[in-house]
Amino acid sequence: MRITLPRAVRPFVLVALGAPCFAVAQLAEPEQTVDPQELADRIQSEVAEIRGLPFVRPVKAQSQSPEDFAQYLQRELESVVPPAVAEHYNDIVRRLGLYRGEEDLELTELMKGVMTSQVAAYYDPVESAFYVLFDEMSPMMAGTIYAHELYHGLQDQHFDLEAYIQDGQRDRTLNDDELLARQAVVEGEATYVMTLWMLRNMLGAVPPRAALQAAIAMQSQLDVDTLKSSMQQAGIAPMLGDDFSSALESVDDIPAFIIETLVGAYLKGLAFVFAVEERGWSEVEKLYTEYPPQSTEQILHPEKWFARETPVRFEWPSLETHDLFAGWDVLEQNVVGEMQWRVIFAEHGLAAESQVAAAGWNGDRWAVLRNAETGALLLLLRTTWDTEQDAIEFAEAYERLLDVKYADREEPTRVVRNGKDVLIVEGGDAASLDAYVDFLAAARATQVVRR
Repeated sequence: MRITLPRAVRPFVLVALGAPCFAVAQLAEPEQTVDPQELADRIQSEVAEIRGLPFVRPVKAQSQSPEDFAQYLQRELESVVPPAVAEHYNDIVRRLGLYRGEEDLELTELMKGVMTSQVAAYYDPVESAFYVLFDEMSPMMAGTIYAHELYHGLQDQHFDLEAYIQDGQRDRTLNDDELLARQAVVEGEATYVMTLWMLRNMLGAVPPRAALQAAIAMQSQLDVDTLKSSMQQAGIAPMLGDDFSSALESVDDIPAFIIETLVGAYLKGLAFVFAVEERGWSEVEKLYTEYPPQSTEQILHPEKWFARETPVRFEWPSLETHDLFAGWDVLEQNVVGEMQWRVIFAEHGLAAESQVAAAGWNGDRWAVLRNAETGALLLLLRTTWDTEQDAIEFAEAYERLLDVKYADREEPTRVVRNGKDVLIVEGGDAASLDAYVDFLAAARATQVVRR
């Protein structure tokens, strides 16, 4: 399940800044008070020059109090989160396999905690403005954050970020994997331009692509634990201000699947945009205008975006009216996608094989249902893969995942491979497992049409 965020472009999450921040440690300066609009006016001209794309109008910038941000966040969460998801979030993410922690999760409080601890600034496309939430930052740190958020303003002025991301989230015309892919484009490009701005201010010029390639490839492979330990060992966080240090410490209190997904949108998106930009910024613009990414598989494997390789989309009859599911309430149904399959395997201690197990993904659909009388949960999952070998690897890895997932209790499960397809059932009535599998097998598969 994708991390639901408010209408603001995915905010500047501090742990995602960690990799490029390694380079600024030696340049960290004493904190000083700056006027947000004055700094924004200066930096936006530098951002436009680096990108070679002018701002249509200046971007408004101002500080925002934690109280005002909390109120904004509450309104936005209420507007984008379906009531059933908010009510049953803990059950959904556990049954799907994203979360195995001891604490129960309540979505609204969870996201408030994530945002208030990790967000340094955010751009609001409705207001065409960005808001700064952290006060204690060195000039280089502030400049880096401003470059990132101002670039969101530039993206918005030319490519309408509200329509690109939020409209699809509100009306659910885009599945979760598509939304995460689009957010990876937006955040990856902003992180790329931010990195170029930072390096130009350090070195006096933007380095050539060849000098950036190895560093960006390394960053794209970082996980949160490696990122955090590296920064602590290097003593970087304290040099970036008290707010940043507090945010880094709070990472331990946030479920891994949320942090890994957030960081993935920035760093996997960075590597993807860097690969596309090799053919010119005009090619990057196609990500918004001509051919938005169809899946996170394309983000993780840019060659699949270049080849316009699209996933399979599954459709099944209405679960709410199907006789097989009488007495069951549908909590949510959506798409996992390759990026979050990696997260699911890692959550069950299978990080070492997560990339192999998720590779070759070609489409999926899942649904979580709850029995209205007993409260029992049921997961239905239909997947398809590029080759039979990919399907075999996934099915074998998933069997090992189930051993971990239900190590403390018995649960009816079934994993069925049929050629390139793998069908999975977890929970429900053991006597109905065959019927559930038959239902999944009958799902209609269509190739996603390029749009």
